[in-house]
Amino acid sequence: MSGAWDGLIVMGLLVLLLVLGVRKLRPKVHIPWKTSAIVLVFIFVCMLLWAWSWR
Repeated sequence: MSGAWDGLIVMGLLVLLLVLGVRKLRPKVHIPWKTSAIVLVFIFVCMLLWAWSWR
C-alpha cells in the first residue's frame, strides 16, 4: 500500500473514534454542536494542518 493512503486511513479511523466518543459523551455532557459539525471542523483543522506542513 502506498504512503498516500496511510494518512487517509488514519484520518478515517480518527473520525470514527471522534464520532463514537461524542455519541458516548453526549448523554453525560452537554455538547452544543451536532456530531456532523464536530466531524467537519475536525476534518477542516486536519486539512489546515496538512496544508501548513507543506508550505
